[in-house]
Amino acid sequence: MSDHDFVFTLRLADDAGSDEMVKDLTTSVLRHVGYAPSALGELIDLVRAGIAKERAAGAEYDLQFRAHDGQIEIVVSRDDHAVFRTSRRLP
Repeated sequence: MSDHDFVFTLRLADDAGSDEMVKDLTTSVLRHVGYAPSALGELIDLVRAGIAKERAAGAEYDLQFRAHDGQIEIVVSRDDHAVFRTSRRLP
């Protein structure tokens, strides 16, 4: 794992392909910061559930990953309001 901090945000439209994109993106980011494949399932499920909870046809939402001070924070926002947030220590 790199000890550099980063922020990565992606705006997504709620459409048929976005769920698979969220899964792939979350997997890639978490593996980049050092999570083992066996540790990914729970976090991916949490992110997908956070998005599903606020799902609205045609809505856009932001998915943000922030690595800082030894933690990864994942935030789902819609209309500039966080609807889901979780953080974990980096491995």
